Amino acid sequence: MSRPMDNVSGKFTLYQDIDGTTYDIELPLTSYVNPLEIRDKLGLPSYIDLNYYPMEWGIVTLYAAINAHRLHELYPNVFDKRVSKEPIPALFFGGAAVKVHCQSANGTGPLARGIKDTDFIVPKKRGMDFYRLLLNMDKSFGTRYKSFATRNDKRFNAWRYGERYRLTTINGVTANGTPTITVLDLFCDNIDLRHKVQIKEAFEEFKDNLYTIGLEYLILTKTQLITDLPIEKVDELKKYGQEHRILSYPFYPQDRIIIGMEEKDVKDICAIFLDHSIGEGIEEINAQKMAKVLDKDKKFALTVTLNLKNIVEREDVLRKWLNSGQIQCVIDRIESLLKELPYVDKKWDRPWWNTAVETPTIE
Repeated sequence: MSRPMDNVSGKFTLYQDIDGTTYDIELPLTSYVNPLEIRDKLGLPSYIDLNYYPMEWGIVTLYAAINAHRLHELYPNVFDKRVSKEPIPALFFGGAAVKVHCQSANGTGPLARGIKDTDFIVPKKRGMDFYRLLLNMDKSFGTRYKSFATRNDKRFNAWRYGERYRLTTINGVTANGTPTITVLDLFCDNIDLRHKVQIKEAFEEFKDNLYTIGLEYLILTKTQLITDLPIEKVDELKKYGQEHRILSYPFYPQDRIIIGMEEKDVKDICAIFLDHSIGEGIEEINAQKMAKVLDKDKKFALTVTLNLKNIVEREDVLRKWLNSGQIQCVIDRIESLLKELPYVDKKWDRPWWNTAVETPTIE
């Protein structure tokens, strides 16, 4: 039996496509499952704030993926055949993964922040299965978990040849009960942005890593963000309070500046280091594992090192969220990790990162 979630009723248009096609939904939204029970079945921490819509959506989606091999038995009216021969090891990364691993990033925690969606990565051979599963979530779990593919989404998917998928999904409900939507990117095998992060081995450890890519790969994907700008942009950075993103690298041309992580990523990195010590145990940050990855890619190692050093040098930014003891804990752990990461002696005077990706605007 469906569980109505909001007070408004009637047909609501989520999106109108360029050809006039509308993607409609009946309000109130429904849910056929209890997200709290699903969280507990998956063995995920109770501190994860499921009152936050993207996390509720993500946890239910994760449950569907893990049970993909038997959804046709659980929901025969929705899935007329087996979705996948085996469970789909869908993994969280990005802000959702931080919320799974870090109590400080949930609820009223000092490093809690909003996320517009949940980021997933799956094995490439399971990408299409997971994509199709997402498009049927509303029929099996309720309209609260509805996703659809617009013409632009389908065009993007055709260009990517199974490397990535894109669809549009509900990511929240307004105060008056109407849903909001966002574009969701689904990655396959690796996260290829400023640097390529190969995470294939994480699929084998998905339960130990709480259905995420793991702390080490999470740090790597957060600290891979880098770009450069003309030095004239310094005033614009100051205008928007982002001068703390300027990385110190004296070997770069003097008429350019190098820009590192956005504040939201700095916040996430702080949550990881506040809540997790350096070590080789469960829920510890394995420095040797990160060093092994970066030893193979010195360009990536330089970017990661510059971003982490910048956090250590910007206590003023950390003071916005943390007290003195917490700041010292974060800094000590980052410095401990940096001692284990490879030293990069080569010097670059031009971009050493992938420039053929979208650069976030300064705002």
